Amino acid sequence: MIVFSRTMIATPGMLQEGKEFLEQRRDALEKAYNIDIGLYARFGGAVGQMSLVSQHETIADLEAIRRQVIKDTDAGNIPTPEPGMVIPGSVQDGIWLKL
Repeated sequence: MIVFSRTMIATPGMLQEGKEFLEQRRDALEKAYNIDIGLYARFGGAVGQMSLVSQHETIADLEAIRRQVIKDTDAGNIPTPEPGMVIPGSVQDGIWLKL
């Protein structure tokens, strides 16, 4: 099992907008790729930090989806954040392997 997370920190004052963006992105990704994605907010620590989290059977499955997401985002089919909504440099991807 592979767990993938994409984490971002919303710009101060844009927490609601950041949440709404992630909900829209999650919904578009779930519909396009038939996967379940959780939306999580950090409890404690960086205010406004939120993550989209999905599970995949193999690294190959995840890589295939990631490549398609890049194409679909470039084509305008997957939502991207409005300028200034996300703190620059705060977006991070994590790939976790179950031990």
